[in-house]
Amino acid sequence: MKAPASDATARWLGFAARHAPDFTIQYPPRREYFQQRYRSPLGAPDTRDWMPAAGDVLLYLHVPFCEAKCYYCNFAVDVSSDADLHRRYVDALLVDLERHRPWLERARVRGIDVGGGTPTRLGSADLTRLGAALRPFADPAHPWPLSLETTPRIAATEPEKMQALRAAGFGRVSMGVQSFHAATLAAVNRQAQVDQTAQAMAHLRAAGFARINLDVIFALPGQTLADWDFDLAQLIALQPDSITTYDCLYRGKGRALTRRTSQLPGPDVYGAMYDHAFARLTAAGWHAPYGSVNFAREPRETGTSAYFEGRLLDGLPYLGLGNYATSLRGHRWSFNVRGVRSYLRQVAADASTTEDCYDLPPAEVMAKQVLLSLNFGFIDPARFARQFGVDFEEVFAEPLACAVAAGWLQRAPDACWRLAPGAFSQLPLLRALFYPPAARAWLESLDAAEAARAAA
Repeated sequence: MKAPASDATARWLGFAARHAPDFTIQYPPRREYFQQRYRSPLGAPDTRDWMPAAGDVLLYLHVPFCEAKCYYCNFAVDVSSDADLHRRYVDALLVDLERHRPWLERARVRGIDVGGGTPTRLGSADLTRLGAALRPFADPAHPWPLSLETTPRIAATEPEKMQALRAAGFGRVSMGVQSFHAATLAAVNRQAQVDQTAQAMAHLRAAGFARINLDVIFALPGQTLADWDFDLAQLIALQPDSITTYDCLYRGKGRALTRRTSQLPGPDVYGAMYDHAFARLTAAGWHAPYGSVNFAREPRETGTSAYFEGRLLDGLPYLGLGNYATSLRGHRWSFNVRGVRSYLRQVAADASTTEDCYDLPPAEVMAKQVLLSLNFGFIDPARFARQFGVDFEEVFAEPLACAVAAGWLQRAPDACWRLAPGAFSQLPLLRALFYPPAARAWLESLDAAEAARAAA
């Protein structure tokens, strides 16, 4: 399968090398690309009309409330501490869930996540209401189908809330540590919670969660390899069930780091930090395929939630409830209204909560799914064939041949294409290979237009 890149592909890889921060797990490269080319002619169709299915599906509930918006975040976050607004938002989520109940009861909900934001900014009573509403949809075949996110401060200072979550049916909890350096956290507008993490872990264990995950971020502004090594040592000492090592993203209009950071870390920095983490965590007893950012103590687990496993690996359809939550089924991908109060108004009026919707050609959905799968360090042709009904190696014959020739992908005994050891730094180029021609041309034209403006 080894073959040199064509002249066109070689030029495209040169473009990707010059714009490496753009080529992340997130696809499309810019929202404007889909907005300009693939907006649904139906406008903002209600998810109640096009999401219903009798097969497997995933469910996500967005809770946007946070103490502050971190500079690396481009999610729809609301920093309100108004308990009444929190309660009314949960009311709206439950009404929205009830509106979808008739078809959800016919489907098999393979995984449920409550994310944000910081869902545990809600009070215990509201979290209990959410759990009670979600439990009937939980997949009995999965040992922890309901997952939720928290922070060290909340888990350390509100143990009764952790107990309430477990009693409400949440079996997995993910805690966003992000770093153990107070200065690093301060640089991204995040409150230092270093001294609270051990107490937080103790409270989570006492509550009886089946799986506890810790999130950390590498290649943060100013972060050194020594800083990262210190963070890894703290993680290992805490002994969580799984660890997610997010590579910091700088792309996107909603991400303050895009505006605040002039010197972005290069692919070599990401590669060195990931390779160091992979070696340390593997030696300490956590497992992952090379290239995966999710590490698990149990070798047979992926280290993530049932929801993300189904979404990123199996490409299952998913329903998103809450402000700016996304839904996808087949070729259609939608975003809800961005603001909290807009979402409340739409639900109260029994109206569609959709703000933006795209009808995508197969090439776009396939590219999106391949990039998601690479988050686990591999592409599984069998999963690809189940999702799309076509052969991965035929659809992506040239990109695959180029990736193999470059030494970035290797065929494994399980027939998956796996990221080659040491190739993490090449992920921006590898991802770029799987971009469809239309996306390549759009990005190149955008770059040419920006260059022309700069020269004028």
